[in-house]
Amino acid sequence: MRVLLIYYSQSGNTQEIAKHIARGIKSTGAYIHVCPLKEATYEMLEDYDLIGIGSPVWKVDTPNMHKFIDDMPDQHGRQFFVFNTHGTLPHLYFPVVLPVIKSKSAVVIGYKGWYGDVAMPGMPKPYYTVGHPDEQDFAEAESFGREMAENSPKIAAGQTDLCYTDPEINDKVTEQALLASTMFANPDNPQGNFIRDPEKCHYPSCHLCMDNCTMGYIDLSQTPQVFGNRGNMCDDCHECSYCYMICPFGAIRTDPPMEEQVQRDLGVRHLNFEKMLDRDEKEGLFRRHIAAEDVGYDHPYIFWHPQRPFLKVPKPLRDEDI
Repeated sequence: MRVLLIYYSQSGNTQEIAKHIARGIKSTGAYIHVCPLKEATYEMLEDYDLIGIGSPVWKVDTPNMHKFIDDMPDQHGRQFFVFNTHGTLPHLYFPVVLPVIKSKSAVVIGYKGWYGDVAMPGMPKPYYTVGHPDEQDFAEAESFGREMAENSPKIAAGQTDLCYTDPEINDKVTEQALLASTMFANPDNPQGNFIRDPEKCHYPSCHLCMDNCTMGYIDLSQTPQVFGNRGNMCDDCHECSYCYMICPFGAIRTDPPMEEQVQRDLGVRHLNFEKMLDRDEKEGLFRRHIAAEDVGYDHPYIFWHPQRPFLKVPKPLRDEDI
């Protein structure tokens, strides 16, 4: 059996889970190829029996993975499994993503998510989910990978009862859908406008922002240079700040300045998130590594990690890493 695992990761959480899922698949004797999303093509899917797709949760999914799935051609019954890593909003992803995949005539045989630490400019550091994914998460990921690889040929042979049932549309899903809707109602990025300073930029010796823009909005090789969804700045509503986080030279700033924006939330506890985590912990869905009162309400990420880059781009996962 041949398995293709396509993933998107910014801080490295999803990549680590993908690595351990792939190790679980490999342990069954199946052939496994891991592929970062930006290298994936629809033609590749034709060569595999089982496709794994994974990304972080940004309220729902990530816009680049959403586009990849949305534009995917008919899969004629090919099998898929889906995974993610998330902060405090885990429950909306699968009810939204799985129906879209199934609408492409794909068979979804399983899905699973894991908590992960959060690295965003204004989010507290340490965050509520700090310490995840951990060794237990990795063990669960390997077990999930083995399960998917072992179940796939059985399902193909007719044991369709091995396919996971559809996720329940319950109060948790509704609650998080309402939270997500506040972002989609605003066409602008709530973190402000991202602006590039050509005087500080080291292109062409540095092209990290261009190589890693979630939606491919940056092309500094053109004349005039293109930066962001507006061409000269980015106000995309997806709440992405990756170019700002990974620039080693401080050539990307926000208007209003991020340092001013995060002042508004200093010392503010995210009580709705705490309530959701308390509930999930009681149900055995969340393992806490830090007490709520120890979360860094007074230390947003960019204050906790003041040197640039704020975040390093993880080295892409390759087959030899499995």
